[in-house]
Amino acid sequence: MPVAKQVLLALPDQTECKQLAEHVLQPAGYAVAFVHTGGELRRLLRSGKLDLLLLGDFADADSFQLAQDIKTNHPTLPIIFLAQQASQEQLLRGVQLGFVDYLTLPVESEVLLEAASRGLEHKRRWEGWLRRETGRITGPLARRLAELESILQQVNDGVILMDAEHKVLMVNRAFRKAFALGSKDPAGRRLQDVLPNKELQDLLQKPASADARAEMKSPSGRTYNARLSVIQGLGTVISLHDITNLIELDHLRKDFVNTVSHDLRSPLTAILGYVELIERAGPVNPQQAEFIRRVKTSVHTTTELIDDLLDLGRVEVGLIDELAPVDMGAIIEKTIDAFQSQIEYKKLLLKMAPVENLPAVLGSHTQLGQVAANLIGNAIKYTPAGGELRVMLRSEQKQLILHVADTGPGIPLEEQGKIFDRFYRATNALPSIPGTGLGLAIVKTIVENHRGRIWVDSKLGEGSIFTVVLPLAKS
Repeated sequence: MPVAKQVLLALPDQTECKQLAEHVLQPAGYAVAFVHTGGELRRLLRSGKLDLLLLGDFADADSFQLAQDIKTNHPTLPIIFLAQQASQEQLLRGVQLGFVDYLTLPVESEVLLEAASRGLEHKRRWEGWLRRETGRITGPLARRLAELESILQQVNDGVILMDAEHKVLMVNRAFRKAFALGSKDPAGRRLQDVLPNKELQDLLQKPASADARAEMKSPSGRTYNARLSVIQGLGTVISLHDITNLIELDHLRKDFVNTVSHDLRSPLTAILGYVELIERAGPVNPQQAEFIRRVKTSVHTTTELIDDLLDLGRVEVGLIDELAPVDMGAIIEKTIDAFQSQIEYKKLLLKMAPVENLPAVLGSHTQLGQVAANLIGNAIKYTPAGGELRVMLRSEQKQLILHVADTGPGIPLEEQGKIFDRFYRATNALPSIPGTGLGLAIVKTIVENHRGRIWVDSKLGEGSIFTVVLPLAKS
């Protein structure tokens, strides 16, 4: 049985409303509601669904202004105006407002029903056109959204999307599999009810501006790196990246480095010990003494290489132990004191700016000491006798900036981007200058672990300037 069309009679005269409803509209199959003031009309329009409005003149409101407001909020609602008397001005305003018809009371039954039929047909055509236009405009968008959702469902990383109240909006297959959620749809439920995981709950409590990350294990024993991102106007996204294999590889690498270094240290220690004993066993000729010196140099170089490999392995893990405010000025002064004998031996001119009362950086005192020792040690090593060494430390815009400059041979322009690579040494470095090619790689890794930057400016024949920028510790 078809549903009756909802018609609203908005006339100030109650008797006239009843007559039109009981004798004309209801017998024709319309469901009729009444209002007799502009205020009642506004309230009913906010709460009810209408198919047709029969609007008359109100004493408490401008009916044409009411019609204009109605058209703004209900553009497909057909309006038939029932006037007590018609005027040319009112007819013109009715046309401008898009009235379906403009009738003068009293109105004949056939005329009213014909106008109502035209109004409903007008509404049907308008709604059909709107549906087609909406489909035309939103169709490509809907297809694109479906494609994006399909991509999210297929990616290997787990993804869960939540609204501002942490209610689940979408979960992809990888996330379901990681935490054994099964096929049940958790949409609409809070994350803490769907997945009572402590690490995830702690992650949600972190400030939106923070780089919110956490490492967690799934019920299956795999390890994930979880990252939280806030999408303005939508909610929160947590993505999971499986790092189980990376952790296993890192353990294998550390075991390999430790094993190799131990297996190499033992014979090297033995070699050095026996070489030291040769000279005690009896006199050696100059050629034998030179051979012994070369063996000692090779042993020390290999030991230094092993130490550098172990240091690089430690800092590449990315963890900073003993996290605390660090006074870089004190580190620089201590490093200069340690190299003082070498500076005096090569008769280098040391220029050093005062480093008192500089703000601290947050990090590892040991690792930042390695940075200073490597950079200053390299500057001394590559600067010829009688050259100049400059060290400057300053703070600027919430950053601490360290410059270490030398007057050595410089670095070829095409090689300046490679000197921070492992085992790389500049082609113009003298073979007589010892080095493993790992020092600057260690320095770069430590600086980046402290969220800093390092670069070099160099000219052949003039020297090099290494610059390190580190963020200051917050108060």
